[in-house]
Amino acid sequence: MQKIINFIIYLIVFSLPLYLVGFKIAWVPVTVLELMIYALFIIWLFYFIKNKKVRSLQKSNLSIPILLIFLGVTISTLFSSDIQVSAGIWKAWFLAPILFFIVIINTVKTKKQIKNIIIAFVLSGSFVALIALFYWFNESLTYDNRLQAFYNSPNYLSMFLSPVLFLSFYIYSFVKNKILKTLLIADYLLLITVIYLTYSYGAWFGLIGATIFVLIFSKIKLRYILLFFLIIILFFSFQASSYKFQEFLDFSYPSLESRLIIWQSSWGIIKDHSLIGIGPGMFQEYYLDEQVNFEPYPEWAVPQPHNIFLAFWLQTGLIGLIGFIWLIIIIFLNYKPKILSFILLYAIIYILIHGLVDTTYWKNDLSVIFWVIIALNYKADCLSGL
Repeated sequence: MQKIINFIIYLIVFSLPLYLVGFKIAWVPVTVLELMIYALFIIWLFYFIKNKKVRSLQKSNLSIPILLIFLGVTISTLFSSDIQVSAGIWKAWFLAPILFFIVIINTVKTKKQIKNIIIAFVLSGSFVALIALFYWFNESLTYDNRLQAFYNSPNYLSMFLSPVLFLSFYIYSFVKNKILKTLLIADYLLLITVIYLTYSYGAWFGLIGATIFVLIFSKIKLRYILLFFLIIILFFSFQASSYKFQEFLDFSYPSLESRLIIWQSSWGIIKDHSLIGIGPGMFQEYYLDEQVNFEPYPEWAVPQPHNIFLAFWLQTGLIGLIGFIWLIIIIFLNYKPKILSFILLYAIIYILIHGLVDTTYWKNDLSVIFWVIIALNYKADCLSGL
């Protein structure tokens, strides 16, 4: 049974894009990804209770902030003006990912399991990147010639692939075969190319910022690879955006201009809903009411506030925001100078930096990615030699 549970964990990580396949059970909308997680949790719970192997999170310093996040989003959902919409996000972006987190930290006990999870993650991202290239060659792009593949936005594609890129560095650290190392380098170039073709300035901002941060504070053997990686990212980003650099300096670039208005509107909403928030998935409705107080009016369809901290405050309330910040602080304080801890911290820093201009948590697959990274970070602290 343990092997079956392990296999399902790897399968779920590999199958993250299946959140796009959804249907209804009675009147309740669900995705294939959700059902896989719920099935895994039931199997795990039955097996571990039967064998008396269930471990509690109470001894972990992660338990309180996680409970605050879940409590905050639950309260915000209950007070939402559209509880059906909020409840759907509550179960898909919080309940299911946290259940998956619980299974991982109670199941993963060896270095091999962690390697297999990361390999499944990288394989998933690599297949998505290959499929995305077919979209590019077929010129199936957005109206402004950006690559989004089968995702709803180029930003979503870049936010999925960027953590994959970081985690793939860990595979390079333990692979000895020269052919496999060469394939990994080719995979890096594939992922970087597809991320570049999304023309997501937020992704480049996150990649560059996270890489500079870890280059300054790290002394691990991957440092020279990361420096080379940084040079490539800088080359691509400046090549694409150099002619728009002046627009960034005077804040006239349309994407940045619209974000400034969105952030101003978000603060206006927070003033009236600072304690319990507005409920998950309700930002669009409140934004349209608030944004009329600002000029110009650059963007109408805004499902999220384009900032991970504002998103948590607005949609999980002050309790959820405190829990989220507390969780991140613990991750930084628990950091140990080991290769896996470093790579995971690298990915978290990317999520936070890109999250300053986008919502790098608030989507089905992104929320699962976040909790998988947190779970692996927790296990890296518990296991030696990682």
